[in-house]
Amino acid sequence: MPDEGRDPGRSILFGRYQNPVLAAEAREMSMAFADFSYLHWLSGEEDPDRAWEAHFAHTQPQVRRVLDGLLATFPPEEQERAVALAGSVEAFVLPSTAVESRVFENPGEATGHLIGISPIAVQLTGEIAWGLNAAHPYMAEALPTGWEAATMHAQESLALNISRYMRALEAAGEAPVPLGMLNLALVNADGPGRWPHGRGPRDFYDAATAFALAHELAHISNGDLLPAENRRTTALLSERIAPLLRISARENEELTADAATFTSCFNYFLGTWLMQNQRPTGILRALKRLQWKAQLGLTAWHSARRATEACEAYYSAIAILSDISFRRGDDDTASRLMTTATRVPFVQYYVQREREEVLAPSYGPFMWTDEDVLHRKAHHSWRVYFLDTLLPQTSRHQRSDLPDWLASLKMPADLAKDPEVLAGVAAGWEGTIADLEREMGADHPETLSARAHLAHLRGEAQDFAGAMAVLEELLVDAERVTGADNRSTLGIRHNLAWLRAQSGDTAGAAAAFRELLADQERVFGPDDPEVLDTRYELAWLRGESGDAAGAAAAFAELSADYERALGPGHAATLATRKSLAQWRERAGDPPGAAAASTEARTHQYPVLSPDHPDTLPAYEARLEEMERLLGAGHPDALTTRWFLAMLRGKAGDAAGAAAAYAELLRHDLGPLGFDERVVRDNADFWQGRADGAEPAVE
Repeated sequence: MPDEGRDPGRSILFGRYQNPVLAAEAREMSMAFADFSYLHWLSGEEDPDRAWEAHFAHTQPQVRRVLDGLLATFPPEEQERAVALAGSVEAFVLPSTAVESRVFENPGEATGHLIGISPIAVQLTGEIAWGLNAAHPYMAEALPTGWEAATMHAQESLALNISRYMRALEAAGEAPVPLGMLNLALVNADGPGRWPHGRGPRDFYDAATAFALAHELAHISNGDLLPAENRRTTALLSERIAPLLRISARENEELTADAATFTSCFNYFLGTWLMQNQRPTGILRALKRLQWKAQLGLTAWHSARRATEACEAYYSAIAILSDISFRRGDDDTASRLMTTATRVPFVQYYVQREREEVLAPSYGPFMWTDEDVLHRKAHHSWRVYFLDTLLPQTSRHQRSDLPDWLASLKMPADLAKDPEVLAGVAAGWEGTIADLEREMGADHPETLSARAHLAHLRGEAQDFAGAMAVLEELLVDAERVTGADNRSTLGIRHNLAWLRAQSGDTAGAAAAFRELLADQERVFGPDDPEVLDTRYELAWLRGESGDAAGAAAAFAELSADYERALGPGHAATLATRKSLAQWRERAGDPPGAAAASTEARTHQYPVLSPDHPDTLPAYEARLEEMERLLGAGHPDALTTRWFLAMLRGKAGDAAGAAAAYAELLRHDLGPLGFDERVVRDNADFWQGRADGAEPAVE
């Protein structure tokens, strides 16, 4: 039971700055938003007042602790701002099934803002981040023998946990809230064998809470609630670029807040460690300082990982909640959430840039490595798996209508290829070039680079003639300023030849690439990446000229050279293998094409991620072993079969998926909490696919 003599919303670090009137009004606001059916669903408490009081007493100290930590770890130059926010901001967990956090200008007598955090978004964010941390190891090769079995068990548990949570949210109030993996881990989080800083279940929950709080704090700190002329920050996307990408001013504010949130979460984890572990001083403590510095670097690395995972898990959670809102018929909420979810590439780019350009120089190159790139691919693979595989198989009863907002929704990747968008960006870029010529001169490297980028934009907008005209003029100036053998000059020639190919002049493009290749090999040697890139274009043009077998042979040779020069997982190596598969298919070699495609996927995705080609066979073998050891009806074996059914469906094996679901129906599914109706719906769905029918959408 909560301590009735203690104020659950009292600040520990900023007690003398906290406004007690505003804190009291946060309590009143929480009570005003109370959804007693939700509180009963959460706790089973029949008395509404006791249910709310218990909820507030449990959640408020957690929120206040994270809010204090965020404010205490503001950069030194922003400490005055942190103190001001400590006296003008209060936060609480919304006692309802609200899927969006909110910030209010306090309607009471105290001046300030109140932040209401969505418990659903925080819980789902934390569950996904915690589950993925176990389901996909950061460096699998460093784990002891047998890690695969533990990882597959964690993946099944994660999918089962998220599936249960989704079903519970769809029918909130009708059944008790499921106890998730993170909640189970939190039960023993403070017991014996306490977790190191930044690596325990409470840290994952704190990261999810910090992300939600820091996002709304950024809005308040940036002045997003003020008139436009009074705002205090620069938007993530410029006022010129955002409209071209069809991003509204409000969406740009959200993007800016999310980008700032990564830094706030990183500062929170590292800063709270520093508060407890001050740097040793004194002449005789040199060894202690070295140990402290090593621990600082390790903590910074874990802090960056927690902040990154919270960011990516948040966007996965938001996409899931958008789907659930859509099923409920709440199109306004679904539209807002899905619009937010589609903006993740912009924030991911910001996070990567921060880790590469800000954190790596400060703490070490380990802050962003090739392993991080691979790990992010795994998280992306799981995000797609949640949305495209797990959600539909959680419930086949989908809406049949397609609202206008959903029909017209475009992903950033689609907009980046839209000729109209690109033409608008190119037009704005011409003004940038004029400014550079005036301020730096026509021959300045930045001016020449801007002209090359303009050509790229015109080419992407399908204006090949306009792009070629820009490059032909640029080539003359580049040869004069930097020389004919300069890498950038040769790059202009490469791009010009590529544009010729795109405009239909295959023969002219091939001749230009052959001439370029001779010069590049002379200047750089045969294994330079740009030499390999030119060979790639020549191989492709060979196929386009009608010699599919010759193209396949050229790509096979080039693939080996790329792997030797850049490694098997490099983007260029993977692209070459995919092209090899394509040209082998065109040359009438389907087995060779399949082998090349599998090889590409093997190195593109981490082991045991949903898109890795060896994942499905691994689960087939796991099911056989589980049934041999435990029996076909054991809950663990049934869980594996259920997960395998989804993987078979994802791989296009409709008959295999239908058979797996049908087999599940022969056993007692009660211990797993499966809805037999949902399992039967999935069996019918996949059997219909296997029979060549398109099952109706309900």
